[in-house]
Amino acid sequence: MLCDANGVPLSFLLSPGQASDITHARPLLEQARLPGKPGRPRKRCRWLLADKGYDAEHLRQYCDRYRMKPVIPMRQMARKPKPGLLRLFGRPKYRQRNIIERMFGWLKENRRIGTRYDKLARSFEAMITLACTLRCLRRYFSYKT
Repeated sequence: MLCDANGVPLSFLLSPGQASDITHARPLLEQARLPGKPGRPRKRCRWLLADKGYDAEHLRQYCDRYRMKPVIPMRQMARKPKPGLLRLFGRPKYRQRNIIERMFGWLKENRRIGTRYDKLARSFEAMITLACTLRCLRRYFSYKT
């Protein structure tokens, strides 16, 4: 799941339960289109906030290629980064990651999604899409009033 700084879902991918999240990070970032100026959506974000599960050098190189600043703690904070690759970890910026955790909490409040009653991935994906659409509409209309 990918969301913006306000907790509005931008994109998501379903993956098998046994698959690692890091394998689906790049495709998720590739398919996301961020809202920007009318007619020209931005392609990339400025910051990528993720938890320790996304600590991989290939994801950090992807961020460098597209000028994103990764805020990802190392799996072992005592571990030193490779020479030449100084990776700073901004703790104040990382605190903003609670936005996506709150968004997941909101999404799981929907009983059908939290317990996954749907047998087919297609049905489950449709319910998540519906819930995310309602979330986006609620945010949109709360800004307009």
